[in-house]
Amino acid sequence: MDEKIYEMPKVILHLHLDGSLRPETVRNWLKEEGKDLSLEEVKKELMVSKDCKNLNEYLTKFNIPENVLQTSERIETATYELYEDLAKQNVMYAEVRFAPSKHLNKGLSYDEVVEAAIQGMENAKKDFNIDGNLILSCMRGKDNKSQNLETVKVAKKYLNKGVCGLDLAGAEALFNTENFEDIFKIAKENNIPFTIHAGEAAGADSIKKAIDFGAKRIGHGIRCVESKELMQKIRIDGIVLEICPISNIQTQAVEGKHPLETLYRNRILTTINPDNNTVSNTNINKEYNWVMQNTDLQQRCYNYANVIQQIPSTCVGSVIGLAAAVNRAEERSNYITDYIKEKNLKNDSFTRKNVTKELVKTNKISSKCKTIAIPFAIAFIGTTLIYEAFKRNIFNFKK
Repeated sequence: MDEKIYEMPKVILHLHLDGSLRPETVRNWLKEEGKDLSLEEVKKELMVSKDCKNLNEYLTKFNIPENVLQTSERIETATYELYEDLAKQNVMYAEVRFAPSKHLNKGLSYDEVVEAAIQGMENAKKDFNIDGNLILSCMRGKDNKSQNLETVKVAKKYLNKGVCGLDLAGAEALFNTENFEDIFKIAKENNIPFTIHAGEAAGADSIKKAIDFGAKRIGHGIRCVESKELMQKIRIDGIVLEICPISNIQTQAVEGKHPLETLYRNRILTTINPDNNTVSNTNINKEYNWVMQNTDLQQRCYNYANVIQQIPSTCVGSVIGLAAAVNRAEERSNYITDYIKEKNLKNDSFTRKNVTKELVKTNKISSKCKTIAIPFAIAFIGTTLIYEAFKRNIFNFKK
């Protein structure tokens, strides 16, 4: 693993709790239930095989996690251990998602499930150098509207108290995004921010529906490349894509070359995420290494300034940050031109020179790399903190 990637402060926006359990912990839980499996046997049950056929097969790896995560103690432990693992990967902020409705089989209430996860996260925050929030997932499925409405209700109750928003997860190809419009209409009416899994197992129309609902971030979203009009809308509206490269390959969501470079070239706000640490046998450092080894992107020079800044409560729930996008020298020039127009300044060489100095001084653009200096993976959907990791983009195209 590239040491620079490990040392780099990182943000994770797309990570599933139940897909990221420690196999050792799961083995102990199974043993408590009278199922004495070896560690290798447990890993085989939890991790996807190399010949995974599609997302539906991938999702079968969540069966055991769902079965074992049915007590408050285990949910708290799982959340704590995941944030501990992330801290060891030099992650400074992570939004972890899960579906409360999946953890009610032994009598827990929605509140008890969410409170257990919040407690585990808060304990980890105290013990490790990391921050984070939880995203509650509604589930695609048949006849589960009442469960999803309960998830919306509990998300509102704990919003900004450990929970930062909602999600829609599950078998996208089997249950169309358009079928869940009423759920997210209610979420929007209650000012609950949300991201939606779309454009992974279904096409561009699924993404468009999610955006029409009001999603400011899209989980995966890679099939937006099927529509130039949709890519333009995503770029103009500032929609952030939560890309999970290794998972996308495993679920066969990508045929041939991963479209990450296409997204960068089209200046779409793109973040890198692990999706499921255990199911995909990955982590955020492996994901960045995969990008460098399998695309025409390379790591830029970087010099991060990690700033924590309080924001007004009126900003809570909006997409705060931006993600890394490819920015060549001509885009830097365009950025300066747009700034001059916005300020109603005269666009001459003297003005451009002084504006450039000011933008460099305030970290809006970089002097050495000659790129727009925007945050690389920051797009919170609901938090009272802004984390800015800026000054250099992570990736540039190889020459």
